[in-house]
Amino acid sequence: MVGSATDAEDLFQETFLRVHTHLGSFRAAARFRPWVYRIATNLCRDHLRYRRRHAHVSLDDAAHAEPDSENLVNTIASPIPTPRELASEKEVALLLETAVGKLSAKHRSVFLMARYQGMPYDEIAHTLGIPLGTVKSRMNKAVQFLLNELKEVTQ
Repeated sequence: MVGSATDAEDLFQETFLRVHTHLGSFRAAARFRPWVYRIATNLCRDHLRYRRRHAHVSLDDAAHAEPDSENLVNTIASPIPTPRELASEKEVALLLETAVGKLSAKHRSVFLMARYQGMPYDEIAHTLGIPLGTVKSRMNKAVQFLLNELKEVTQ
């Protein structure tokens, strides 16, 4: 949701720190998982707002690297693929990341919870405090938008 593995790890840790410190405010009758996801979603939204106001440049940003160089995170995290595979994977990943980044926050959160977190729609609805139909509608609009954005790759 935040577009950076490092930021996601930091927000993951902050989420569980907040869960630990605010466990006393958790209602025993409520479900635990949606409560945790709500905390995580709110932290992500706050982080995105902060990042919009305070721009920064990542040292691992491929856009600022030399054309033939590989950024540090990808070099360490995966075996070295062939140049053709690397170029193709980067192109598709960049297109997808860009397309997901263009989604509005409400559509992006629903899409990421469903596709990357594997949450069922009813749990997403409960977590975000919106009707189930709204989750389905937002998911449909997000998928249609992404398909439209990635039209050239899927053909």
